[in-house]
Amino acid sequence: MPWDLNIEINDPEIYIKQLPTITKHISHSKDYKIQWRLAKLKNFELLNVVWEAGSTYTAGYTFPGKIVFTFFDGDHLFKVGSNEFLVNDRHLGISQPGGELIRIQHSAKYSAISIYIDEARFLTELSKYLDKPIDRPKLMPVVDRTTVYGRSLYQMVMTLWNLIDTNGHPLVIENLEIAIFSTLVQGSSYGNLDPSTSKVSEISIARVREAAEYIRANMKKELTIAQIAIAMNCSSRSLQIAFARHYGVSPSQFLRTARLEAARMELMESNKTITEIAFEYGFYNPGRFTKYFQQHFCKKPSDILRN
Repeated sequence: MPWDLNIEINDPEIYIKQLPTITKHISHSKDYKIQWRLAKLKNFELLNVVWEAGSTYTAGYTFPGKIVFTFFDGDHLFKVGSNEFLVNDRHLGISQPGGELIRIQHSAKYSAISIYIDEARFLTELSKYLDKPIDRPKLMPVVDRTTVYGRSLYQMVMTLWNLIDTNGHPLVIENLEIAIFSTLVQGSSYGNLDPSTSKVSEISIARVREAAEYIRANMKKELTIAQIAIAMNCSSRSLQIAFARHYGVSPSQFLRTARLEAARMELMESNKTITEIAFEYGFYNPGRFTKYFQQHFCKKPSDILRN
């Protein structure tokens, strides 16, 4: 996958001119260089920065129309309004549009990977997820990266980065990108929104069964929770809660189980190879397919073929 931006900058003025849509930068350090790599994906922009500075500096940032999620490698001291907070490799930094973010101090050399999401798109998806219009959520400026949510999100982002960097399979990249986008939307509401926004509409058992049949009928297609919710005319969150209540699993887990059971029948009745069947049912990593298959059936796909 080609990069939209892959440049090294040594002059602050060049930096400002070449990247006006990403940041507004005010530099007080002359002795530095920056390496930028930017990939524009379907749902967001992924930016990796490697910064080497001769001294600490102060910088003002604003992100018009973008919500930015950043993983840092190195210590950073920020100021938002009257509040100061430290961000390092234990945190996920979140910057909201229209807010002035002052970086008071940072490590002499650091790297950072950021996700730039269109604010309007983010709020639209968040409103669908919460079943209630959201104008401007109160997002926390820093999220603990050592939690299950923060750690899994970081692992997904780094996996995506490596796939892009090594020209991985476009379909795998797209699916992982969608998963990251959904995780950011859903995770943004954990303890950071007014409790009144967390109400969701009930889905009847008949609708849940209809959703289950829809999943079974379309399991060979690229399905996301958002697509299933749209087909059922409900929100993603309502669908997740309903599946958890009536089936004890998430829609994604239900889909994977349905695919595994269908794949097992294919192995028993067709002359296709394990890899062909795995790809047919959306498992683009044969090793992972074997792992899921063995966890579910306590047998390997090769055991089914031998019998």
